[in-house]
Amino acid sequence: MLQSTQPPKPNRHVAARIEELLREQLSERGVAVSELSPADIATGMQCALSPDGSMTYYWQGAPILYVTPEPREIDGESSVLWRMFTKDDLEDSHNENQ
Repeated sequence: MLQSTQPPKPNRHVAARIEELLREQLSERGVAVSELSPADIATGMQCALSPDGSMTYYWQGAPILYVTPEPREIDGESSVLWRMFTKDDLEDSHNENQ
């Protein structure tokens, strides 16, 4: 059984994938990502961190990416599977369930 007092934190590979998805989401919204200054990003991007370690990224107040850790244990080894959902993924899932 997994026991941890701290929520899991993404490693550098997960962080790189998050960055890639954020760039894709901004590009799809017509944002010229390569032209954004650090100040623009700091002003427009917010990340809400939940107690379980999940993160919701917002661009100018609109949610664009959800990242959820799934701690698991396989053959006595603990690991974390990181699931990432864009706004479109969640909308597609919602529409399928109606």
